[in-house]
Amino acid sequence: MYKYSDQWYFGDYLESLPGKNYNYIVYFVTILLFIEIAVSTESTLINSQTTLLLDFFLNLIELFFISDYIGKILNTWSKKEYKVNLLIFIFFKPRSFFDFSSLILLTTGIFSTESPVVITAYILKTIFNIYDSKLRVAMKRLAFIFFSNPTKTFFPIGILSILTYLFASTMYVIEKNNDPEHFGSIIRSLWFSVVSVTTIGYGDVTPTSVLGKLISTLFGILGILCIALLTANIVDMDNKYNQKIQEQE
Repeated sequence: MYKYSDQWYFGDYLESLPGKNYNYIVYFVTILLFIEIAVSTESTLINSQTTLLLDFFLNLIELFFISDYIGKILNTWSKKEYKVNLLIFIFFKPRSFFDFSSLILLTTGIFSTESPVVITAYILKTIFNIYDSKLRVAMKRLAFIFFSNPTKTFFPIGILSILTYLFASTMYVIEKNNDPEHFGSIIRSLWFSVVSVTTIGYGDVTPTSVLGKLISTLFGILGILCIALLTANIVDMDNKYNQKIQEQE
């Protein structure tokens, strides 16, 4: 279970989690970062005013990452009784070294803020911060559901993946001459296959032949069965996780 330390505790690199109030700051910065990234990719929203605003928010986010890193380093060092020889050890701990490297990348301007490298660095940094927050409890629950008994969760996913490829191959053979734009190859057919087998069904692509429609109906039903099996297995594993937590308490 998640245990609170001081309400404003930054956390450290010895696996002590941040305090409750500091978690709220992490969530706020995470939301702010995702909004900043999304808006920066929409050219119709970019002008002199929004650029100034985005730069301001980006500076706030960078300031948070810098203070977060320094706070964690100092908290870790304090637990090592401020021994100078251990400071180097703390600096080169994998998580600490990653945080420092990402800060250098994000603050030095080596890459533009819109580059995939910088966006990836921001997202990874945010994921690590989320993992260090109370949401680690939810992430551990998800890990238990999907990985404690892979046959229960990945078996339906595996069957669904096989059905998706077989369906795409079948539709390619049946519809390639009727609609080469959407069914002219197995790769092109995959979009229709995915949205049909997963029962999303956008309706943007449809088969024209009677045989194609019949095959689509059959694979759609098989997709429903796989989704239902996956859902049932996830609920079952979630109940087992609740039982595990109760036993630990």
